[in-house]
Amino acid sequence: MNRNTILISAKAEDMLSLDINFSEREGFTILSSTDASNFLDIARTQKPDIIFLCPASTNEDYTCYRLLKEDNRISEIPVVVIVDSAKLRELKHMQHERPADMLFTPVTPHMFLASARRTLGLAARAFQRQQTSLLIHFGIDPQELHTACAFNLSTGGVFIASNTAPPLDSAIHIQLDIQTADEPIICQGVVTWHNDIVKPVRPDVPAGFGLQFASLKIADLFAIRSFIDELSKVNLSKQRPDV
Repeated sequence: MNRNTILISAKAEDMLSLDINFSEREGFTILSSTDASNFLDIARTQKPDIIFLCPASTNEDYTCYRLLKEDNRISEIPVVVIVDSAKLRELKHMQHERPADMLFTPVTPHMFLASARRTLGLAARAFQRQQTSLLIHFGIDPQELHTACAFNLSTGGVFIASNTAPPLDSAIHIQLDIQTADEPIICQGVVTWHNDIVKPVRPDVPAGFGLQFASLKIADLFAIRSFIDELSKVNLSKQRPDV
């Protein structure tokens, strides 16, 4: 089966910290170069399916972006740009350039994969959410973490059962231990929704809050995926009638 090819700038690659097994696990071939001239040569000769750049971060990436769009041989290749949403001027500038997609820092491997598949029209892999009884440590201050139950978990985020919840859109530090990870998963997330104890949005879910991962390492993403796959198999075996 042919793999889709991604050409990624050195700056974007540094942000994502993709491990050596990424291509095999995700079914993409990754090409990159630290030299702008060589980067353009790769685009012209290899004809990647999609390109990722950080044009607002370096003049070199911005020059690459303009040359890519001005070269008729490769101008049809979709280019995804990664920008700092806090820098309004840069954001408006790149919106004017009309890239195929735009990601905001901090960019996670999960966001990177979702953008690549969405832009290329590929079916998104279904990373199911599984109910758990794991302990999770969380807090706005990384030095003052509270302990609660991770009620359910996916590669995109976690729901934390708690009678008190941080404000929506607040950045939360978390620490989570799972058997498929070599060491505790430590990352940040953003509070995306609340399930109130009095008037719950989801009566089937305990009081607490949903957290979207914002700085998950690629190795941790794979560890969570493996954990969910194993948990799913265990739950499926429990549902099967005895023969």
